[in-house]
Amino acid sequence: MGHIYTTFFGLLLLPLTLRAGTIRGRVTDARTGEPLVGAVVYLQGTNYNGQVQLDGTFTLRNVPAGEYELVGQLVSYQLLNQHVSLTEAQPDQTLSLRLRDKNNALEEVVVQGRRDPEGETTARRVEQVAPSIVNVVSAQAIQVSPDIQVANVLQRVSGVTLERSTNGDGRYAIVRGMDKRYNYTLVNGIKIPSPDPYNRYVPLDIFPADLLQRLEVTKALTPSMEGDATGGVINMVMKDAPAERTLTGQLGTGYGQLFFDRSLLSFDRGAINRESPAVRNGSDYQAKTSDFPWATFTHKTALPNLLGNLTFGSRYGKNQRLGVLLAGSYQGQTRGSNGYFYETGITQDNYPVLRTLHVQQYSTRQERLGLNAKLDYRLNSRNTLRFYGVYLQLDEAQARFETDTTYKGNARPDVDRRLRSRLQRQGIANGTLQGEHQLTDRLSASWSLVYSRATNNVPDVTEQDLKLTSAGNRYQDVSRIWLDNTDQDKAAYLNLKYDLGEGLELGVGGLYRDKDRTNRYLSYQLRASGQTAVNEQDINSETYTVFNPQGIYVGNNNYTATEKIAAGYGQLRLVRGAWEILGGLRFEHTNQQYITSLPTSEAAYKGRQLYPDYLPSLHLRYALSPRQNLRASYFSSISRPSFFELTPHNNAGSVSESNVYPEAGNPYLLHTKAQNLDLRYEFFGAGNDQVMVGAFYKNIKNPIEYALVALPNTTVTVYQPNNFGTATNYGFEWVGVKYFGPLGLATNYTFTVSDITTNKARNATAGDASLSVPQKRSLQGQSKHVGNASLLYKNPRLGLDMQLAYVYTGARIVQVGQFLGLDYWQRAQSQLDFSAEKRLTKEGKRFGLTAYVKVQNLLNTPYQVDILAAGAPAAAGSPATSALPYQDRADRVSVVNQTFKAYYLAGLRFRL
Repeated sequence: MGHIYTTFFGLLLLPLTLRAGTIRGRVTDARTGEPLVGAVVYLQGTNYNGQVQLDGTFTLRNVPAGEYELVGQLVSYQLLNQHVSLTEAQPDQTLSLRLRDKNNALEEVVVQGRRDPEGETTARRVEQVAPSIVNVVSAQAIQVSPDIQVANVLQRVSGVTLERSTNGDGRYAIVRGMDKRYNYTLVNGIKIPSPDPYNRYVPLDIFPADLLQRLEVTKALTPSMEGDATGGVINMVMKDAPAERTLTGQLGTGYGQLFFDRSLLSFDRGAINRESPAVRNGSDYQAKTSDFPWATFTHKTALPNLLGNLTFGSRYGKNQRLGVLLAGSYQGQTRGSNGYFYETGITQDNYPVLRTLHVQQYSTRQERLGLNAKLDYRLNSRNTLRFYGVYLQLDEAQARFETDTTYKGNARPDVDRRLRSRLQRQGIANGTLQGEHQLTDRLSASWSLVYSRATNNVPDVTEQDLKLTSAGNRYQDVSRIWLDNTDQDKAAYLNLKYDLGEGLELGVGGLYRDKDRTNRYLSYQLRASGQTAVNEQDINSETYTVFNPQGIYVGNNNYTATEKIAAGYGQLRLVRGAWEILGGLRFEHTNQQYITSLPTSEAAYKGRQLYPDYLPSLHLRYALSPRQNLRASYFSSISRPSFFELTPHNNAGSVSESNVYPEAGNPYLLHTKAQNLDLRYEFFGAGNDQVMVGAFYKNIKNPIEYALVALPNTTVTVYQPNNFGTATNYGFEWVGVKYFGPLGLATNYTFTVSDITTNKARNATAGDASLSVPQKRSLQGQSKHVGNASLLYKNPRLGLDMQLAYVYTGARIVQVGQFLGLDYWQRAQSQLDFSAEKRLTKEGKRFGLTAYVKVQNLLNTPYQVDILAAGAPAAAGSPATSALPYQDRADRVSVVNQTFKAYYLAGLRFRL
């Protein structure tokens, strides 16, 4: 009977159903034509509503015939009403809604893209209109990704791989197989100094990702950009003042799988002397054992991770002339790893020999702090002032438990148990004052005054070493080390543009930077009694004496250095029809000086290098259609050696039993020059759909690599940075994003080949007395295959966003070996991460609340390094080596293995 009633009422309603219609359409920006993803459309006075999809389209189904007012709505855009009439004769309508930004007048003065500056649409637009080859990651993409710091975000960009810390967290970026020395880092377009104690490149794990408006990776330099980047330029554009008053924030917590399985090893930070005895009491002070308290190590349950941020932005005054943005981020994490590494030597047959096995557990409490302030003030329609202030800080309290086993033929191996405490604080502060001025109808000017400071402080690195023997356990001699460095920049930039008419623009400008760098290294040697430990569980029971009570200042990391860069450029930009041509010449003059802590009587205690560089570039863009570009670029670039590499340090007093050569600096090291070519085809489809296909070639003169070199007038051989002829690097890149309704697939792949020839040592064998022979190999850090694949689900109507992200990094040399064919190869890696977020409140409400989860390293991908890994020239070898722990393959020698396990994070995000 129920089926009969259902059929009857269905027949009665059939005429009404047939009269129902469908309203379809597309919502775009009235000025740019870009789809406005997330906009809401509704029929006024009814319950019919819908949300704009990724391609800008919307659909309202089963709408009865009648007269309606269709409303289009999006935050920071003006409401748009459009009359719609549905009749029985014409039940379906297709419309086009073009919304106008509420701040059109302001955008004419600032830059296009004030609307939704953090969205995917803006990121694609920046890539499309950029004068050179750029990849952009939006804040929106960062927010929904599995990543919380900038280095990990970069691994999603085509051609970018990471070097990771001992905690498994990304730290340095390698772009297109070019080592981190060939990149530089910008904040809001301004170069920043590095807190790294040895190098120029910036550790990118210091940056919380939630402070960014977008992340840009530029792979082809224009004349207005500084020239010391052959791989790429990483620019972090920080959040800017929004068009409307906004308060956003988040709070999250999580845990690492590693600490479900073991305890956290920690130490008392209060026992760490932040200043050395010499700094506290004067350089003539005779240190006593009481000046060196020992940290107490304890095992405890790891605290949950805690993450939070808060951002406030608004505009004030008449015509909203003043923009204010204040943002802060805190990320407290407990990270760690389990693993081992071997010290190696070599036999007379040039086979690797394993000497000492170090089995390690790292436990690190990591606290990342970021503060960002931006102010902009429009004096009038022709003049704007801006101030940017950024402060970043990364604290790491790292405890390491280690067991060392040294193998000596068939004799009983030596075994040591070591506990190390290491406290490190790195910081970067940047303040930039800028102005933009329209001086005449044709002439405009922009300028920047910059002060930046990077610091690194590692106080009282302490190691407790207990040797385990059959005759009783004994404490060993140890070092207590204080290390700190400061890098300070003062810079001024000026750029002028003159409109010559007919689509032709002349640009000239320059910069001056004064860099000061100070490195300090102080080591005290504590001598143990040599007697059996009274209480091996308490190092305070050991009687130590201070061997060098004034410390050792003359180490390989004590110097002051200055670098003065003066640069100027001229460029012409022509826009004519579908063509855009940008070309010009940049000139950079470098003045580097250093003074070491060596005695002034030694000629090597100070040094200086002066060199000019002329860097031409040419960039062509042809718009095949409004959504397609064809690009070609040529640019010349350089790479300056680090100050540490130039200082004439050496520790050539002795060669260790494991046959590892000492290191030395090279005051005669030349800077690297490169010629670079790029081609790329670009297609920007509806919504986020995208295709980029390109190729690149680099010819590198005087690349810097480490090799074995005999010191002049001696028989001592050291491991030293040197210039090696010419290297090449070339490859192919693919980027593809395609959505099928709410489902999307994002892929990128980079194929890279490089080669360089450097000298290697080879032990003498019968009939072959060679000590140094050339070896052709790939560049350090270059992987032949690099790829990303992400499965995406985006449903604006449900407020649901999910992604499963896969990263593949092919095998690569992570350390150039000292012996022929015995480089250290990182095995290929596959990493899988997951993230999801769900809107908990209705779209368009004043208060928005979203829940999110992030999971990293689902596959527990290890970090593994081998000698003679796949792709190396010969098989590994000796039976003695293969019999040692962790050696399960005959064709390679495993020297490093670290596991990190998965990290879980969940939280809430709000918006007012």
